[in-house]
Amino acid sequence: MNRLLSIFYPRKCPYCSRLLKYDMTECLICRAEFPNVPRIEALPTGEICIAPFTYSGAIRRAICDYKFRGKKFNCYSFAGAVVSSIRNVYYKDMGFEIITCVPMSKDRRRERGFNQSELIARYTAEQLNKPFENLLCRDSGAALQHEMTYEERISGNDNSYHIITPENVRGKKILLIDDIMTTGMTLSRCSAVLKSYGAERVFCASVAISKEYDSHNNIQSGS
Repeated sequence: MNRLLSIFYPRKCPYCSRLLKYDMTECLICRAEFPNVPRIEALPTGEICIAPFTYSGAIRRAICDYKFRGKKFNCYSFAGAVVSSIRNVYYKDMGFEIITCVPMSKDRRRERGFNQSELIARYTAEQLNKPFENLLCRDSGAALQHEMTYEERISGNDNSYHIITPENVRGKKILLIDDIMTTGMTLSRCSAVLKSYGAERVFCASVAISKEYDSHNNIQSGS
């Protein structure tokens, strides 16, 4: 976020489109409205996932702009919010040794141009001074989550996630990051694969948790 570049290509707040100073990732007005307490929700396999936001309103628009309209700058704000949640909830357990992300198939990555979860995870790792590594991959041709029904997502028969480097997983405490948690099954499956290859513990975090999760689990938002 170079000062000179910001003169010719001014940055805008991901949530309200106000112009930003060169060193800001969101405007002060929107930042003041960030929830003070992160969401903490249980995954189907028993782990928890933390997230700074609920997937609605301005947050939803900002994430959609990031994923589908090429506004990669938004990931700086997302990563900063995720880091705050991690420090709030996982502070005593921040002994995780490596940060990774939910993978995207090669076909899907080629189509979109980037893995949105990877960028968030990389900037999160940078802020926490932890190493990032792609530990997981996903089969090409696997069904896209946003095109599946809730019942299809929780069916439990998705075996499309695999380990890339088993030797970097054994005995490690790993932070796994996704952009949105809808049902929790993607994080659960990725976590299960990591633990099947000897990960000591898997921590999970996302930028936002979908309202769909609330409606199916009858859980009130903590934000």
